[in-house]
Amino acid sequence: MKLLKRIERYVSAIFSLGRTKELSKETRARVDRLDQGMRWYETLAEDLETLAEDLIADYNREKAVLQRISQSDTAVLARMFSDLSRRLDEVANGRRAMPNVAPAKFDFPTTSGFDLFKESFYHRFENRYRGEPEEVSRRLKVYLPDVEAAWLQTEKKPVLDLGCGRGEWLGLLAENGISSFGVDLNAVQIEEALEQGHDVRQGNALQALADQEDNSLSAISAHHLIEHLPFDAVAWITREALRVLAPGGLLLFETPNTRNVLVGATSFHTDPTHLKPMPEQVMEVLLETIGFSPIDIYGLNPHERFNEFLSKPDFNDELAFLMFGPQDLAVLGTKPIGD
Repeated sequence: MKLLKRIERYVSAIFSLGRTKELSKETRARVDRLDQGMRWYETLAEDLETLAEDLIADYNREKAVLQRISQSDTAVLARMFSDLSRRLDEVANGRRAMPNVAPAKFDFPTTSGFDLFKESFYHRFENRYRGEPEEVSRRLKVYLPDVEAAWLQTEKKPVLDLGCGRGEWLGLLAENGISSFGVDLNAVQIEEALEQGHDVRQGNALQALADQEDNSLSAISAHHLIEHLPFDAVAWITREALRVLAPGGLLLFETPNTRNVLVGATSFHTDPTHLKPMPEQVMEVLLETIGFSPIDIYGLNPHERFNEFLSKPDFNDELAFLMFGPQDLAVLGTKPIGD
């Protein structure tokens, strides 16, 4: 009997010792990981300092060359920004930022440097091909009567502009005394809008809409946004808008009119971030299904040569509309007063 108890104590001691050793190993492993983390952050700080010094030296060297040959330093600044975004990825993620996989299975990593590079590209793309801010503002004036009517109908509740970009629409609303705010994912465009004094926030359009209270807005606008989104996202935004708008409030979408052959065959595909067209048939049924009434859909911004071809006696009117007619589609839905 005593022998059995002694064996039992030995076995218990062995297991206790084993558990102690196991805990010791776990603790040691955690300490090692913390130590590695500290060394990683120290290395990161050193790499960033070196990167800053290299960039300053590169800029000064290339700028001196450009000044000698009387050329602008715009190109070198753009080139250095692109290089900076790539090198930031390397510093933050290690020298092997790209996964070692076959090209057919390659997934681009989501990194802050690459995201910043894409935002800068799209900002430059918009500035070059969308038009000057003054021209964009002139085209947007067509919506002011409808939005102002909704603003007054809802006792002057604010307007939310989804995908506000550079803020032309927000500026136009402010000029007409209509309170508004905007949201956009692009940090570069948000910065430009802030410089213009607009009330803008960087963020996701869906989340921004979800954060709004019931019946809290007079209008929700989205100019050239829905063609960048999957249909499920467009449907969700449209349905959520009915909750957020006050009775009599207005939902406003503007999107490329791909019934225009030139738009559908060429300019729609110029923007690499366009996913799919949102034609009037789809948008009308969508707003109708959700409960907007009335729903108005009309074409805007015909080609500059539209009237020329429309007036030609030997040119078919229908063909003139298909080729040179409205290039944009306006979709307006009102939240019924009774809701």
